[in-house]
Amino acid sequence: MRVAALSDLHIGLDGRTDAFGHDAGAFAAFVDELLATHDRLVLLGDVFTADHAAVWGPSHARAHLRRILTRVPWLADRLADPRVQYVYGNHDLVAGDVLGAAERVVLASGAVRVLFVHGHQFDPVARRALRLAQAGTWATGRMRAAGARGLAQWFEDRDVAIKDARFRGPRGPYAQAADALCRDADVCAVVMGHTHAARVDAVEHGLSLNTGTCSGGRRELISLDLETGTGTLTRGFERVPISLLK
Repeated sequence: MRVAALSDLHIGLDGRTDAFGHDAGAFAAFVDELLATHDRLVLLGDVFTADHAAVWGPSHARAHLRRILTRVPWLADRLADPRVQYVYGNHDLVAGDVLGAAERVVLASGAVRVLFVHGHQFDPVARRALRLAQAGTWATGRMRAAGARGLAQWFEDRDVAIKDARFRGPRGPYAQAADALCRDADVCAVVMGHTHAARVDAVEHGLSLNTGTCSGGRRELISLDLETGTGTLTRGFERVPISLLK
């Protein structure tokens, strides 16, 4: 079984609130290429910025997500493909209600088992101050809607850089959470998104993998062959080999 995983597209309601940065036709062709060369495609959360609705709250986020879907019929069509599995993130939490997205997915072939989860569940900042973190992401969405795209992007980039510097690596909270999941869920690897930092980290009980981001015009992803236990992390022009077997 060949599996591709990508995350963090950050598709918004319109050009002002969108952080996607891709031509829709070109990215649709990219997704179709992944579907043609893989048995499964896992969209690993923060596909949509549903939490950037004008009014904060789950009911408004659900309505906002439905409106975004009408803007991107090319993606709505591909979400209906049974080969596509959607795992929700913190920005599109309501996709669980609206689209049946799962919190986590395990895919397996023989002894090779891999768990896919967005990773916001292990964000130390959100775990300590969830409401504050949610308010911050909502506020940057409102900045974009007001026309301050550059300022919003600066805040978002700073958040990513600071968290990556503090929490990256095999001893960081994301890798340690992956290590616990490898042990407790009996999987070889855990694939996350959320941090926008594509990585391969070896931990005691397996691998902690991060897809990076497909926002801002980037195409970062992880491709795994569960039959052979091998794969690749694509990070810009770099191809990082992955071995799922110890």
